[in-house]
Amino acid sequence: MRKIILAINTTPEGFCDHRGVIPDSEMHQFYADLLKDAGTMLFGRKTYQLLEAYWPDVAKNRTGTKEEIDFADMSTAVQKVVFSKKGIEPVWQNTIVLNDLNESVLQKLKEQAGGDIFVGSPSIVDQLIKLGMIDEYIFVVHPIIFGNGKRFFENIKLSTPVRLAFDRVKQFESGAIGLFYRSS
Repeated sequence: MRKIILAINTTPEGFCDHRGVIPDSEMHQFYADLLKDAGTMLFGRKTYQLLEAYWPDVAKNRTGTKEEIDFADMSTAVQKVVFSKKGIEPVWQNTIVLNDLNESVLQKLKEQAGGDIFVGSPSIVDQLIKLGMIDEYIFVVHPIIFGNGKRFFENIKLSTPVRLAFDRVKQFESGAIGLFYRSS
């Protein structure tokens, strides 16, 4: 069965706004390497549209560093599922749009053959955690106090805390640290 893996950039104070991170070659290669094991990526509408506005053009026009092009190629090739009630018309290859994020849809995705399922959209993370669907967590903490933007777990209300088991840590040259956890 495929795993659902949360992989997200964040700051020490919990902001996950893309403007508050260090987008260097090492970071792009890290995420491109993660996507080598991916079969699907899950998105909320806003994160999807943010990425769709940039990465397909990088893949098509071969612009950017080698690592950016690697990430663009991997993210273009993988299946993308966007959860949106507003009805969008995706232009990025291999994208489907679903109205509702629900446990039965996620369970069917997990049971399909293929690589793991990655998620990095703050808008759907809370729902996935409430459903107990996230198997692994990767928090890449950047050494920046950003001070504004979208925070993780802003709207989550849990009756029981979610315990995580530490797996490993990865140090980046930028000073960022990747913290890897499993659901326990």
